[in-house]
Amino acid sequence: MTEDNAAPRPIANLITEAREGRLQLRIAPEDFVYIDRDCERFKMLITDLQREAQAISEVDKGQWGIGADARILTSAQTLVDRFRTKGKGSENSVHAVLEQHYRIVDDIQTLHREIRQRYEAADAVFAAKVKDLISRLPEQVTPIDPAVSQPGVGHPEVLAPQGTPS
Repeated sequence: MTEDNAAPRPIANLITEAREGRLQLRIAPEDFVYIDRDCERFKMLITDLQREAQAISEVDKGQWGIGADARILTSAQTLVDRFRTKGKGSENSVHAVLEQHYRIVDDIQTLHREIRQRYEAADAVFAAKVKDLISRLPEQVTPIDPAVSQPGVGHPEVLAPQGTPS
C-alpha cells in the first residue's frame, strides 16, 4: 500500500527506540494481539476506501449525469473535475489523506509489534500467552464494515408526517 521512498514515517523515532530497547510499554498480552488485529482491519478498510476514491476519480464526465459532457455546461464540467481530483489527483485528495492515515496505523502496528517481540524474547510466559491468543484468532481478518448512511434516520424533521394536501 505505502511506498518506502515516500515521506518519513510519522512515528519512526518511537519504532527505532522500541527496536533498540529504549522504549517500554506496560500492556497485557491480549492488548498487543487485539491492537495488531485491529490495525490490520483498519488498514484493510482504508485500502477499500482508497479504491472507492480512485474509482470516483476515474468516472468519465458523461457518467455523472449532470451534463458534464456537454461543452456548454462549464459549471458541470468544473464540478466533475473537482470531484475527480478530490477522489485521487492532488496532495489533498481523499486518496492521499487516507494514505497518510494508513501510514500512521501501519506505524502504530509496527511500534506495538516491536515492543511485543521484546517482551516475548524476555518473558516465556508472556510469549506463550501471546502465541495462544494468536492461535485462537480467525485465520482471515474480519474487515471493518464502513458506516452505512440511512437517509432520514436520526432526522425527526425528515420522518415527520407531511400535512395532508388541501
